Amino acid sequence: MPLTIQPLIDLANTDLELQTNIFSRTHLERQIDTARSVVDQHQKLFEQKNGDISLLNNEGSEVKKNIQIQEQLIVRLDEQVPKIRNEKEFAASKSQLEEARKLLGMLEEKMLELDMKKEDLDQEVEAINTELSESNSAFQEKTAGLLKKHEKVEKKISKLEPRRDRLLKKLPQKIKHFYERCQLSGISTPVCAIRDKSCSGCHMVLLPQLVNELMANPNSHKNCPYCSRILYFPEVEEVVES
Repeated sequence: MPLTIQPLIDLANTDLELQTNIFSRTHLERQIDTARSVVDQHQKLFEQKNGDISLLNNEGSEVKKNIQIQEQLIVRLDEQVPKIRNEKEFAASKSQLEEARKLLGMLEEKMLELDMKKEDLDQEVEAINTELSESNSAFQEKTAGLLKKHEKVEKKISKLEPRRDRLLKKLPQKIKHFYERCQLSGISTPVCAIRDKSCSGCHMVLLPQLVNELMANPNSHKNCPYCSRILYFPEVEEVVES
Protein backbone atom coordinates (compact mmCIF):
# COMPACT_ATOMS: atom_id res chain seq x y z
CA MET A 1 0.00 0.00 0.00
CA PRO A 2 1.47 3.41 -0.91
CA LEU A 3 2.95 5.42 1.93
CA THR A 4 0.75 8.45 1.28
CA ILE A 5 -2.38 6.57 2.27
CA GLN A 6 -0.87 3.93 4.56
CA PRO A 7 -0.59 6.10 7.72
CA LEU A 8 -4.25 7.00 7.36
CA ILE A 9 -5.24 3.36 6.99
CA ASP A 10 -3.02 2.40 9.93
CA LEU A 11 -4.72 5.07 12.03
CA ALA A 12 -8.18 3.88 11.01
CA ASN A 13 -7.28 0.26 11.83
CA THR A 14 -5.75 1.31 15.15
CA ASP A 15 -8.86 3.32 16.00
CA LEU A 16 -11.09 0.39 15.13
CA GLU A 17 -9.05 -1.92 17.36
CA LEU A 18 -9.02 0.71 20.12
CA GLN A 19 -12.78 1.23 19.95
CA THR A 20 -13.33 -2.54 20.01
CA ASN A 21 -11.22 -2.87 23.14
CA ILE A 22 -12.87 0.12 24.82
CA PHE A 23 -16.26 -1.46 24.10
CA SER A 24 -14.99 -4.76 25.55
CA ARG A 25 -13.73 -2.97 28.66
CA THR A 26 -17.09 -1.26 29.18
CA HIS A 27 -18.93 -4.55 28.70
CA LEU A 28 -16.63 -6.34 31.17
CA GLU A 29 -17.02 -3.56 33.73
CA ARG A 30 -20.80 -3.79 33.46
CA GLN A 31 -20.64 -7.55 34.01
CA ILE A 32 -18.40 -7.07 37.04
CA ASP A 33 -20.65 -4.32 38.42
CA THR A 34 -23.74 -6.51 37.95
CA ALA A 35 -22.08 -9.36 39.83
CA ARG A 36 -20.92 -6.97 42.54
CA SER A 37 -24.42 -5.50 42.94
CA VAL A 38 -25.68 -8.85 44.29
CA VAL A 39 -22.96 -8.80 46.97
CA ASP A 40 -23.69 -5.13 47.70
CA GLN A 41 -27.38 -5.88 48.21
CA HIS A 42 -26.62 -8.62 50.74
CA GLN A 43 -24.01 -6.42 52.43
CA LYS A 44 -26.47 -3.52 52.68
CA LEU A 45 -29.17 -5.78 54.15
CA PHE A 46 -26.64 -7.31 56.56
CA GLU A 47 -25.61 -3.86 57.80
CA GLN A 48 -29.23 -2.74 58.04
CA LYS A 49 -30.24 -5.72 60.18
CA ASN A 50 -27.18 -5.29 62.40
CA GLY A 51 -28.21 -1.66 62.81
CA ASP A 52 -31.68 -2.82 63.86
CA ILE A 53 -30.10 -5.16 66.42
CA SER A 54 -27.99 -2.31 67.76
CA LEU A 55 -31.12 -0.18 68.22
CA LEU A 56 -32.87 -3.07 69.97
CA ASN A 57 -29.90 -3.55 72.26
CA ASN A 58 -29.93 0.14 73.16
CA GLU A 59 -33.65 0.04 73.81
CA GLY A 60 -33.23 -3.15 75.82
CA SER A 61 -30.53 -1.55 77.97
CA GLU A 62 -32.84 1.36 78.72
CA VAL A 63 -35.72 -0.98 79.63
CA LYS A 64 -33.43 -3.04 81.90
CA LYS A 65 -32.31 0.13 83.65
CA ASN A 66 -35.94 1.12 84.26
CA ILE A 67 -36.74 -2.39 85.49
CA GLN A 68 -33.94 -2.12 88.06
CA ILE A 69 -35.24 1.28 89.17
CA GLN A 70 -38.76 -0.08 89.66
CA GLU A 71 -37.50 -3.20 91.45
CA GLN A 72 -35.49 -1.07 93.85
CA LEU A 73 -38.51 1.18 94.41
CA ILE A 74 -40.75 -1.83 95.09
CA VAL A 75 -38.25 -3.27 97.60
CA ARG A 76 -38.05 0.09 99.38
CA LEU A 77 -41.83 0.57 99.44
CA ASP A 78 -42.39 -3.03 100.58
CA GLU A 79 -40.25 -2.22 103.61
CA GLN A 80 -41.77 1.20 104.26
CA VAL A 81 -45.53 0.63 103.81
CA PRO A 82 -46.06 -1.74 106.79
CA LYS A 83 -44.31 0.76 109.05
CA ILE A 84 -46.46 3.72 108.08
CA ARG A 85 -49.04 4.68 110.74
CA ASN A 86 -50.53 7.73 109.08
CA GLU A 87 -53.55 6.57 107.09
CA LYS A 88 -53.13 9.17 104.35
CA GLU A 89 -49.41 8.45 103.90
CA PHE A 90 -50.15 4.71 104.00
CA ALA A 91 -52.70 5.00 101.16
CA ALA A 92 -50.36 7.14 99.07
CA SER A 93 -47.40 4.78 99.52
CA LYS A 94 -49.56 1.74 98.82
CA SER A 95 -50.86 3.35 95.62
CA GLN A 96 -47.27 4.17 94.63
CA LEU A 97 -46.32 0.55 95.27
CA GLU A 98 -49.16 -0.73 93.10
CA GLU A 99 -48.18 1.68 90.31
CA ALA A 100 -44.55 0.54 90.57
CA ARG A 101 -45.58 -3.12 90.30
CA LYS A 102 -47.86 -2.34 87.35
CA LEU A 103 -45.08 -0.43 85.59
CA LEU A 104 -42.63 -3.24 86.35
CA GLY A 105 -44.98 -5.73 84.72
CA MET A 106 -45.25 -3.55 81.62
CA LEU A 107 -41.47 -3.16 81.45
CA GLU A 108 -40.95 -6.92 81.78
CA GLU A 109 -43.43 -7.51 78.96
CA LYS A 110 -41.59 -4.95 76.88
CA MET A 111 -38.29 -6.67 77.66
CA LEU A 112 -39.73 -10.02 76.61
CA GLU A 113 -41.01 -8.48 73.37
CA LEU A 114 -37.58 -7.00 72.65
CA ASP A 115 -35.86 -10.31 73.38
CA MET A 116 -38.18 -12.08 70.92
CA LYS A 117 -37.54 -9.44 68.25
CA LYS A 118 -33.81 -9.73 68.80
CA GLU A 119 -33.97 -13.50 68.52
CA ASP A 120 -35.79 -13.18 65.18
CA LEU A 121 -33.29 -10.58 63.97
CA ASP A 122 -30.35 -12.75 65.04
CA GLN A 123 -31.74 -15.57 62.90
CA GLU A 124 -32.25 -13.19 59.96
CA VAL A 125 -28.71 -11.87 60.30
CA GLU A 126 -27.33 -15.40 60.40
CA ALA A 127 -29.23 -16.29 57.21
CA ILE A 128 -28.19 -13.05 55.49
CA ASN A 129 -24.58 -13.58 56.54
CA THR A 130 -24.69 -17.03 54.92
CA GLU A 131 -26.11 -15.50 51.72
CA LEU A 132 -23.47 -12.78 51.86
CA SER A 133 -20.71 -15.35 52.16
CA GLU A 134 -22.15 -17.38 49.28
CA SER A 135 -22.60 -14.31 47.05
CA ASN A 136 -19.03 -13.23 47.83
CA SER A 137 -17.74 -16.65 46.80
CA ALA A 138 -19.87 -16.59 43.65
CA PHE A 139 -18.61 -13.07 42.88
CA GLN A 140 -14.98 -14.11 43.27
CA GLU A 141 -15.52 -17.18 41.10
CA LYS A 142 -17.49 -15.35 38.41
CA THR A 143 -15.27 -12.29 38.19
CA ALA A 144 -11.89 -14.04 38.35
CA GLY A 145 -11.97 -14.63 34.59
CA LEU A 146 -13.61 -11.26 33.92
CA LEU A 147 -10.91 -9.41 35.84
CA LYS A 148 -8.17 -11.21 33.88
CA LYS A 149 -9.88 -10.26 30.61
CA HIS A 150 -10.27 -6.70 31.87
CA GLU A 151 -6.57 -6.50 32.72
CA LYS A 152 -5.68 -7.84 29.28
CA VAL A 153 -7.94 -5.30 27.56
CA GLU A 154 -6.50 -2.45 29.65
CA LYS A 155 -2.99 -3.42 28.52
CA LYS A 156 -4.10 -3.39 24.88
CA ILE A 157 -5.71 0.03 25.30
CA SER A 158 -2.58 1.41 27.00
CA LYS A 159 -0.55 0.34 23.93
CA LEU A 160 -3.08 1.44 21.31
CA GLU A 161 -3.66 4.97 22.64
CA PRO A 162 -0.04 6.18 22.24
CA ARG A 163 0.16 4.41 18.86
CA ARG A 164 -2.94 6.32 17.77
CA ASP A 165 -1.40 9.62 18.89
CA ARG A 166 1.77 8.91 16.91
CA LEU A 167 -0.17 8.02 13.75
CA LEU A 168 -2.42 11.05 14.09
CA LYS A 169 0.61 13.38 14.20
CA LYS A 170 1.82 11.96 10.88
CA LEU A 171 -1.27 13.16 9.02
CA PRO A 172 -1.46 16.48 7.17
CA GLN A 173 -3.30 19.04 9.28
CA LYS A 174 -6.28 19.27 6.91
CA ILE A 175 -6.84 15.50 6.82
CA LYS A 176 -6.24 15.26 10.55
CA HIS A 177 -8.97 17.82 11.25
CA PHE A 178 -11.37 16.10 8.86
CA TYR A 179 -10.66 12.72 10.46
CA GLU A 180 -11.29 14.07 13.95
CA ARG A 181 -14.48 15.86 12.86
CA CYS A 182 -15.79 12.59 11.44
CA GLN A 183 -15.22 10.84 14.75
CA LEU A 184 -16.80 13.66 16.74
CA SER A 185 -19.87 13.48 14.50
CA GLY A 186 -20.27 9.77 15.28
CA ILE A 187 -18.59 8.24 12.21
CA SER A 188 -16.53 5.46 13.77
CA THR A 189 -14.81 4.52 10.48
CA PRO A 190 -13.74 7.72 8.68
CA VAL A 191 -11.49 5.76 6.30
CA CYS A 192 -13.06 3.06 4.13
CA ALA A 193 -11.92 0.83 1.31
CA ILE A 194 -13.87 0.53 -1.91
CA ARG A 195 -15.54 -2.89 -2.01
CA ASP A 196 -17.53 -4.11 -4.99
CA LYS A 197 -17.51 -0.59 -6.46
CA SER A 198 -19.20 0.69 -3.28
CA CYS A 199 -18.18 2.65 -0.20
CA SER A 200 -17.68 0.06 2.54
CA GLY A 201 -18.86 2.64 5.09
CA CYS A 202 -22.29 3.65 3.76
CA HIS A 203 -22.49 0.84 1.13
CA MET A 204 -23.61 3.22 -1.61
CA VAL A 205 -22.53 2.37 -5.16
CA LEU A 206 -19.90 4.83 -6.36
CA LEU A 207 -19.62 6.54 -9.73
CA PRO A 208 -17.36 4.57 -12.10
CA GLN A 209 -15.25 7.70 -12.74
CA LEU A 210 -14.36 8.01 -9.03
CA VAL A 211 -13.47 4.33 -8.76
CA ASN A 212 -11.35 4.48 -11.94
CA GLU A 213 -9.49 7.54 -10.67
CA LEU A 214 -8.53 5.77 -7.44
CA MET A 215 -7.57 2.63 -9.33
CA ALA A 216 -5.41 4.68 -11.66
CA ASN A 217 -3.74 6.52 -8.78
CA PRO A 218 -3.74 4.32 -5.66
CA ASN A 219 -1.50 6.87 -3.90
CA SER A 220 -4.46 9.23 -3.68
CA HIS A 221 -7.69 9.22 -1.72
CA LYS A 222 -11.09 10.82 -2.24
CA ASN A 223 -14.17 11.49 -0.20
CA CYS A 224 -17.32 9.46 -0.59
CA PRO A 225 -19.93 11.75 -2.21
CA TYR A 226 -22.63 10.23 0.02
CA CYS A 227 -21.13 9.98 3.52
CA SER A 228 -17.92 12.02 3.12
CA ARG A 229 -15.71 9.19 4.37
CA ILE A 230 -12.18 9.03 3.01
CA LEU A 231 -12.04 6.36 0.31
CA TYR A 232 -9.07 4.35 -0.93
CA PHE A 233 -8.67 1.47 -3.33
CA PRO A 234 -7.21 -1.56 -1.52
CA GLU A 235 -5.98 -3.36 -4.63
CA VAL A 236 -6.34 -3.17 -8.39
CA GLU A 237 -8.50 -6.09 -9.46
CA GLU A 238 -10.38 -4.87 -12.50
CA VAL A 239 -10.95 -1.79 -14.60
CA VAL A 240 -14.35 -0.30 -14.01
CA GLU A 241 -16.22 0.61 -17.14
CA SER A 242 -17.37 4.20 -17.36
